[in-house]
Amino acid sequence: MQPELQLRLQQDFADVVLGSILIALGLAALGLGAVRARSTSRPLSYLGIANVLYGLRLIADTDLLGAWVGIPVPVSDWLVTVITYVLPLPALLFVEWALGRGWLSSIRLALWVQTAYAVGAILIDAVRGPETAMGINNLVVLLGLTVMILNGVLYARKNPGASRAAVGTRDGKVVIAGSAVFLALVINENLVDAGLVPWGVSAESLGILVFCGAIVYAFVHRVFANETRLAAISQELETARRIQSSLLPRRMPEVRGLAVAARYLPMTDVGGDLYGFLAPDPERVGILVSDVSGHGVPAALIASMVKVALAAQAEHASDPAAVLAGMNRILHGNLERGFVTAAYIYIDGETATYASAGHPPVLVLREGRAEELRQESLPLGRFRRAEYRNGELRLSPGDRILLYTDGVTEALSPAGEPFGDERLREHLASSPDELLGRLAGWTGRQTGEPLDDDVTIVVAEVGRQLLDS
Repeated sequence: MQPELQLRLQQDFADVVLGSILIALGLAALGLGAVRARSTSRPLSYLGIANVLYGLRLIADTDLLGAWVGIPVPVSDWLVTVITYVLPLPALLFVEWALGRGWLSSIRLALWVQTAYAVGAILIDAVRGPETAMGINNLVVLLGLTVMILNGVLYARKNPGASRAAVGTRDGKVVIAGSAVFLALVINENLVDAGLVPWGVSAESLGILVFCGAIVYAFVHRVFANETRLAAISQELETARRIQSSLLPRRMPEVRGLAVAARYLPMTDVGGDLYGFLAPDPERVGILVSDVSGHGVPAALIASMVKVALAAQAEHASDPAAVLAGMNRILHGNLERGFVTAAYIYIDGETATYASAGHPPVLVLREGRAEELRQESLPLGRFRRAEYRNGELRLSPGDRILLYTDGVTEALSPAGEPFGDERLREHLASSPDELLGRLAGWTGRQTGEPLDDDVTIVVAEVGRQLLDS
């Protein structure tokens, strides 16, 4: 290696290493921004662009670019100058993302001023040579930094809760400290370049590295913390799913002369639908299907309350209106703003008694015709003195009874059309699995894939011991 090149390498080694690190960090931030949600992709992209530009400027400002790559000095000077004009833009965009437009839109105004200056300076330098318009660059940068700092102080005063939260976390303390070091060294750099201070020592690149290190630390720490929380949430959801599965009957009731089958498809890991049975003896059975307002874990918790409320009605199993009224008394005042719809039917040989609490009508298929057992009634849990009434139905061998939740009829096609009551009546002869398959086809999903609402189907057929499932 030639002595002159070796000397230049020693002199520029720190800038080359630091520039390479910043470029690598910038590319990593851009890569993460490309795969993250939009809320985090923008700030990561701004930081990534700023890092790459600053790293390129550090390397271009050394003698090595021309020595290694053969780029002429005027070209490297031009590259350094253009990057210097453009570099504040991603920093201002990041600050605007964090603080908004600022007091009297001052951050947005600073962004426009810096943009206009960068464009004008590049055009002037293109005509008259590099650094022709560099004279006021330091003042423009100092103005932008002043706007950032003042708006940061105003934001902290207007949002004391957010400020306390930031100071109270390790991530926040690291970022605040890194930002303070960065601002101090950048301001010092521009004051030195403008000749406004008596000393000539500057270390702006160190401030950039400290700030980027703080951001990377906070981001990585937050990612790992989120992953830990997500793992804990996933474990809790799995526990909730197992608990809810235990709420559902483990097997269908065995009733002489009646075949019963049920299918349950939650929208998420857990849902608010529930079905259950009150079977006093092998000759008779009460069937309940309920639907809790809302979805997910809150609805599943209420569903567990519905299960307990149903079990408490065993002595009234033969009186659907009394079953629903008793459940309503238990649930009232315990659901906050939620409510529960339910349908209950008691089958005793050739007689069925039914009642509804704001639920879709029970459907009966007999001799190829569909009948609705519709009742106007109030849901459970909202009105303490809600009253429910019984309806009666004579059954014959071959009659098929369907209880379901509105996730069936409200299932939407890709065009936004609901499955609807009429299509459901057309498919009353289908088994529960066949009906779920038709819903999947209607919505464009795979069979067994969750739909946009919880789905519960209970089918009872008179005069058969087994029901296709």
